[in-house]
Amino acid sequence: MIYLKSAYLHVIDREAGLPIFSSVALDLSKEFIREFIEKKITKISNAKAQTGYLSPTSIVNELIMSNQDNFAALNQQVVERWYQCYVESEGAPSCDVLIVSFEREETSHLAFLKMDYQTGFTHAIESNEQTFFTDLLMHRALIPSLSQAASEGFLLELSTKRFELIEKKYEFSGKKMAYLAEKVLQSPVELSFTQQVTVLEKTAKKVGEKFSEEGVAFQATVQDVLATSFVEEEETSVEKIAQHVFQDNPIAQKAFIEEVAEKGVHDDIPTIHNIEKVSAKKFEKQKIKLANGIEVIIPMELYRDPNVVEFVQQPDGTLSVILKDQIVQD
Repeated sequence: MIYLKSAYLHVIDREAGLPIFSSVALDLSKEFIREFIEKKITKISNAKAQTGYLSPTSIVNELIMSNQDNFAALNQQVVERWYQCYVESEGAPSCDVLIVSFEREETSHLAFLKMDYQTGFTHAIESNEQTFFTDLLMHRALIPSLSQAASEGFLLELSTKRFELIEKKYEFSGKKMAYLAEKVLQSPVELSFTQQVTVLEKTAKKVGEKFSEEGVAFQATVQDVLATSFVEEEETSVEKIAQHVFQDNPIAQKAFIEEVAEKGVHDDIPTIHNIEKVSAKKFEKQKIKLANGIEVIIPMELYRDPNVVEFVQQPDGTLSVILKDQIVQD
């Protein structure tokens, strides 16, 4: 549940060369404005969002600490700090920026939402002395629609200083780079949920091959363990995943934990706010890739039903995947 407290919309026109700051907050009594902002906030918490904690030495943190009771001043100062970094890019586009003070689960948050302009078309009705006529006009400064996510942004929980972040890469002195975390927030970030899952899957496959744990059955086990860990369990850790995947092999468990740590996935896996919703969507179906290249996609509830899916070891060492009355050879 999101409760909006205050929001300001600022215009960043790169051609004009200076931001246009609004000194008046948006009218949150208007339902369409509330719905628009809430949608943009919700869409930041997605599978590609990176997470981290705002560094105590960050300029943004200093601004927050010195303006705790003055959001009217804070919101503009945060945009000014962001713009100092953003304007250094030769290719970053014009945009609008929303700064929002809101509560989620009774905890105060700050949202920074950057919305790049889009080109759209509309009609114009004109007239002359004889008649009315219509024309087609191109509008080059439309902000994303209600259903579209902000181009970039972050959500910051003020009490813990934990943030979720989506950012894009732009050219700075001829080099394309992401800048929000490094230059604006000045804080390190963890891998996104999507990146974490990819590391876990690939590392499990690599370690499994080393310890003769491979094939369709092992692949299915890895997917099932990850689905259970992220969707059903309250706490997710690399150690628990290792124990479930490599049940009777402590050496393989250790190798798995060490390798994923080297790739940036640590024991206590940080997750985005609506992890249950995101992970449920990610793991609602299981994909099984057979040795002959055939891919089978099975809904999770059917995958876990032995009356629907069964893995059978054949005398020649091959594995059969039995789907109802059909047998697919691996």
